[in-house]
Amino acid sequence: MKYSPGGSYSMSIHEDAEKDLEALYEVDEEGAASIDVFLEEAASSPKVLERLLEHRYRSYDAGMDFEVQRWAALWKHFGLWRLRLFDVPGSAASYRIIYAFHGIQRRYYILGIVPRTFDYDPNHPFTHRIVSTYQALGLPP
Repeated sequence: MKYSPGGSYSMSIHEDAEKDLEALYEVDEEGAASIDVFLEEAASSPKVLERLLEHRYRSYDAGMDFEVQRWAALWKHFGLWRLRLFDVPGSAASYRIIYAFHGIQRRYYILGIVPRTFDYDPNHPFTHRIVSTYQALGLPP
């Protein structure tokens, strides 16, 4: 896992999410690079990190145009969030960043970078993988 520099909040990118991003690089290098840059910049921005827990937050900042929402179908059992980026090119625009927050550690865990087409189906293999990783990391609900 990669970690962000110190500060009040930090970000950790799980190896599954890194693999998701590597797979996206194979089909959409420019779009994957945009997601990669966003994550790197977000990890070092207290302002952005604070916003990642605001349901339905929408930023319109150039280079940081994103929207945050809870994963509604699983919210009662898992504190899962999804992040949609708006200024990414190509097929990457249809991908979502799935993450969770550990309040005691004050750390965001990026758990997956998944295509929107899986439609957050609770029975989809992406969902099973993300929930399994969430539980393995001992993240609180």
